[in-house]
Amino acid sequence: MRDVSCKLLSTTYKKDTNGIQTIDKIEEKEVPIIDEEDIYANEYYQANQNGYKPTLRLVISSLNYNNEQELIYMDVKYTIIRIQKKNLDELILICERKNYDRSN
Repeated sequence: MRDVSCKLLSTTYKKDTNGIQTIDKIEEKEVPIIDEEDIYANEYYQANQNGYKPTLRLVISSLNYNNEQELIYMDVKYTIIRIQKKNLDELILICERKNYDRSN
């Protein structure tokens, strides 16, 4: 059975005394998924030319998205590589799987 929600991750950073930016905190926001779609072949090959490997397309409400760069779906962490408007109310998040999953 598929998850009906995912967790969008927003990261805030802080600078230490040397001016080096470090992660301050990571917040998880659970949002409902409207649909999961297949990656189109031409989209995969175009992204692959730019060094990306899209593995997941999720449709969510545009009201739930606030420029997050990562998400967790089915206990696997993904990077959001592109956002596409499906219609006025929905966004498609095209994601690339990270090299590790959340359990590690």
